[in-house]
Amino acid sequence: MPPARSVRSRFRTAAVVAASSEVAVTGGATSAFPGEALPPPPTRRLLGPLPAMPRLRRLFDPARGWFRRLEREVNFQLSAHVYPSIPGIARPYAVLLDRLLTVSEAEIGLAGLPATMDGVTILLITDIHVGPFMRPDALRRAFDRLGTLEPDLIVIGGDITTARLAEIVPHLDAFRSLTAPLGTFAVLGNHDHYTGEPARLSALLEENGVTVLTNRWVPIEKDGARFSLAGIDDLVVGAPDLAAALEGAPAPTVLLSHNPDVFFDAARRGVALVLSGHTHGGQIRIPGLPVLVRQSRYRLDEGRYAAEGAELVVSRGLGASGVPFRFACPPEAVLLRLAAR
Repeated sequence: MPPARSVRSRFRTAAVVAASSEVAVTGGATSAFPGEALPPPPTRRLLGPLPAMPRLRRLFDPARGWFRRLEREVNFQLSAHVYPSIPGIARPYAVLLDRLLTVSEAEIGLAGLPATMDGVTILLITDIHVGPFMRPDALRRAFDRLGTLEPDLIVIGGDITTARLAEIVPHLDAFRSLTAPLGTFAVLGNHDHYTGEPARLSALLEENGVTVLTNRWVPIEKDGARFSLAGIDDLVVGAPDLAAALEGAPAPTVLLSHNPDVFFDAARRGVALVLSGHTHGGQIRIPGLPVLVRQSRYRLDEGRYAAEGAELVVSRGLGASGVPFRFACPPEAVLLRLAAR
């Protein structure tokens, strides 16, 4: 075993390199080591929005392409049967999450938002991936630090689990801690369906204070005013029904979708804002270069996008899958402040 000081040095070096790709970051460093304080996460301004172009990558079909099917199967087998048997497999990501968790902030104008809703804040947390790489104590620390932001509304954008339903059980206490005045809501992602028990996962979340929106909407109300929050099932392996999710929803509508590729269809149906994850922002990046492995057929990799009068926000997410690491692509939650316009 290498000396503890050497291990710490390597972790700190990796943290500095990975964090260097961020822009406009404020706040202090964080640490997973005992006795060192964990302040609120540093923040950065979310730039944009960039124009979103509905040019489909026809050679990349995550639902039918052989490469993506093989990738999913290998990922599942490793996450379900190999990684859990490796001692200490979750330690590196616990350190990375403590050190590099970032909050990206933006103000989003919504046409028709009631004046009394002006300034409402939404915390988007996505791609948590409880499982072999996410320790319960690390997730609870992350949630506690994000709670210091005091959001009005919390939304979870799917991929809560990685491969098995049992993965979430040690983390239920952390999910119970995710409370906000206007509620905590979630949708399911592709990995949540890989468990084979999405309905049971939804029930566990509901039992612990998280309302799951599967092809339906709810009113978000404050001081007699409201907007609609809708949720859709995963686009690739779920049973998404956008029409059902939006039926009867009064404008303005915010749509929670794990996969950002629903954006153009949602914009045509009058949705004002779509909140997504799924892409991990690439998870492992070469600074200054495009995403190496894209999960969006429209290249909606991370950040803010706009099209047809609607906006999309894609978060890099909190966790990791495939490998217990991120590089030049730190874990992220997004804090949005709604503005009436």
